[in-house]
Amino acid sequence: MRRLVVALMIAALALTLTGCGGGEEAAAPPAAPTPPPAVVAPAPTGPVEITGISDNMPPVFEPFPTGSSIATNVAELVADKQPTLIYFYDSAQYTAGENRELIDKVLDENRGLVDLVAYDIGKYTTVDASGTIAILPEFEDDPAAQVAVGMARTLGASFTPFIVLTDSQGFIIWKYRGFVDKDFLEREVQRASR
Repeated sequence: MRRLVVALMIAALALTLTGCGGGEEAAAPPAAPTPPPAVVAPAPTGPVEITGISDNMPPVFEPFPTGSSIATNVAELVADKQPTLIYFYDSAQYTAGENRELIDKVLDENRGLVDLVAYDIGKYTTVDASGTIAILPEFEDDPAAQVAVGMARTLGASFTPFIVLTDSQGFIIWKYRGFVDKDFLEREVQRASR
């Protein structure tokens, strides 16, 4: 839109200058043709993403994984077809507390629809240069660290905060990394319980 306005202003200025000639008989050179307006893509209508704060992942609908890397309590919830929100976080991060408050509020408002299982993987792990989660040496023999990190690796949580939501059929229907929007989370929680 700006280009069109600028082009019109230039054309008007050229016509004004042509009309203000000093009485010379020589004709002014013709004005350059106005270029066609540039095609501008429409502004996005969805949520605006702020890098480093939120990163909504592509839609998923996949069976919940099985095996020894899945915590027993989570495997039982999924087998019982109980919608479950699995939350991976790092308690040292600024957004962890805010995100947890928001999750708790949504789950309280939708009491009984979805169970919550949370893992503070930040205290057990680091991320190596390849982006792989690695257990800190002092926690290599800690069973809680093994369970938390095993679940995170299996579910693809290499960034915290990270949410995995299962539905009433035992499928993963939503993954989200970063600070989540309350209305968006509430919609997903209600969808999981259908």
